[in-house]
Amino acid sequence: MTTIRVVPAVLYRSARLVPWWHLVLGLVAAVALAATRRTDYVDDVVFGLRVGAVALAVSLAFVLDDPALSVTDGKPVPLWLPRLARLALVLPVPAAGWWLLMDWMEAEMQSTPETAATTVPRVALTIELAAFVGIVLGFAALVVRSGREAGGLVAAVALLGAVVALLMLPERWRVFASPASPPLPGEAPSPIWEVWVDAHRRWAAIAAAGWVALAVGVRGPARGRLARWAAATSGRIRRAAP
Repeated sequence: MTTIRVVPAVLYRSARLVPWWHLVLGLVAAVALAATRRTDYVDDVVFGLRVGAVALAVSLAFVLDDPALSVTDGKPVPLWLPRLARLALVLPVPAAGWWLLMDWMEAEMQSTPETAATTVPRVALTIELAAFVGIVLGFAALVVRSGREAGGLVAAVALLGAVVALLMLPERWRVFASPASPPLPGEAPSPIWEVWVDAHRRWAAIAAAGWVALAVGVRGPARGRLARWAAATSGRIRRAAP
């Protein structure tokens, strides 16, 4: 009950301390980078949206940074509550920006009669964005959980490193596949479509791993729990000694 009563105060404090300008820069960068590939060619649009997704994810790297979070230790506010409050306040912003960006890119792609029926693969690209966000927030949360108060820089570098590593995967494991149209009813799927589907199974696995890491990382510092476990183990050893 005590935790519920302090939620409004935690949300208010989080809203004041969230680095909103990072999100604004991320949205501006995403639009600017995507605009370089705003054409009526679906491959260009997908590439532009992928680059924009990376920019949005990087803008979230510093969301969990807060040196003052440690002052909540020993108080009725659990450490995970301010972190969840920050995520609840922040994540709708890039989500809305991402949807509007896809609308904007799709509008240009449908600007000619030949491409009027062409659509952006929204679900597939949103899975890719979820993977990028999972990587950056998962790393940030785990760094904070390890006892450090700032993990944004580590998370941003980790995301960019992960993107480079994914680009260098062998052909059979590639995740940056070219978009393909789904097969018509009764039609066998094309090899390009199968590659696209397989790639997004891998993206879904990456996203799941990142979000699980985030769920683990938003909890209290690991060192406290490890310290208690070590003390308990040491006590049992001393009691068992002759």
